[in-house]
Amino acid sequence: MRLFIFLLVSTLAFASQYPHVFSSAGDEIYENMAQYEQIKDLDIYHDRPELLEAFCEDAQRSLEAGLALDKVEDDPELVLDKEALKAYAKTLRNLSNQNNNIQAQIHRDMQALLEAKDTKHLKVFQDAGFFMSEEMLQLFIDEKNEEKDKAEKKKLHNEIARLNEKNKKIELQSEKLAASTVIEEVSMQSEETPVQTRKNPSSEQTIHVKEEMAVVIHKTEPQKVLTEIQKYQQNLEYLKEELYALREMNQEAKTNCLNDITAINYWMIKVLENKKDTCSFVDAIKQMKSYDKSASESCGHSSMRYVEWHGRIKPYVGKKLFQAEAGCSR
Repeated sequence: MRLFIFLLVSTLAFASQYPHVFSSAGDEIYENMAQYEQIKDLDIYHDRPELLEAFCEDAQRSLEAGLALDKVEDDPELVLDKEALKAYAKTLRNLSNQNNNIQAQIHRDMQALLEAKDTKHLKVFQDAGFFMSEEMLQLFIDEKNEEKDKAEKKKLHNEIARLNEKNKKIELQSEKLAASTVIEEVSMQSEETPVQTRKNPSSEQTIHVKEEMAVVIHKTEPQKVLTEIQKYQQNLEYLKEELYALREMNQEAKTNCLNDITAINYWMIKVLENKKDTCSFVDAIKQMKSYDKSASESCGHSSMRYVEWHGRIKPYVGKKLFQAEAGCSR
């Protein structure tokens, strides 16, 4: 009820700005004039000033004339000029015909903007109060979702880049630590070597040191059997290293492809980790689908790398996704 009263008061206040004389014909003209004022400076109308600019000027003069007639009509001491009243009525008829033509042209212009997916100009029409079709509103929604996806991808790419930098520093530190460990162990073992092994530095001692280094470097722990998640986590590290190397070489095309593949690997881990969390499981699969679509363009639909990863996510994007969506309640 309060909303109805507010709208009624707003409408009456707005209508009071227009002349009461021949208001049934004049109100629509002046309301449309107010809308045209908001779009007439758009670049699509720069070469057609006669369409909106001239109409707005004529309508403004008519508005002032109508308000002047209202004052005469409301003042009992003044006599209304019938010729002026006729002239005003004629002006309204001419403006009404022009307005109909303008409305038809604007409809065509908005359809052209829709086909061009020009949301920048369409939003100006929307702000001015023009009617938006379902297709136009859907275009706004699609653009918003696309911007959200781009922001999420950019965030993920930045996170991967940050991890690459961190891993690079860790690898350098590990290499330095490993090298110092090898030198220390070789030095200790060399000191324990009997004196006779050092008689010929150019032969026996050199061979002895090389053998000791080989033993230290190749000491490894027994290989463990990795789980599926651990395999993807290990593979993610390999992809990050490759991605870092491509960026160093400024291989833009390959970098874009590997960015998408790395993202698919990342979300595959999330899929495996969230099998019991239905909604998170659904979100992770959808992210994989999004990056799979992107990878088909950045890598090429027939590239071996894309074919391989497309095959990996395929079991999840069909029946499993459908069942998970049915079980997700939020």
